[in-house]
Amino acid sequence: MAEGDLDKTRHRAPDLLMLLCGLAALVLATTALVGSTAWLPPIDARWLLAGGAATAGLLLLAGSMWPVDKS
Repeated sequence: MAEGDLDKTRHRAPDLLMLLCGLAALVLATTALVGSTAWLPPIDARWLLAGGAATAGLLLLAGSMWPVDKS
């Protein structure tokens, strides 16, 4: 079997991180287009930073447990 045929049978899973980044960019672009953030709830930036740090830590922990494909 040729190597090109093998690549056709492999299926790649969607990249969840890129999906989330794309959705965040879409929200930011919509906010910039509308020009108002009145519809957003008031959020303290310190809680946002703490939540982002906790999420990044959990993602790094989960990534360290993910099996590595060495083929």
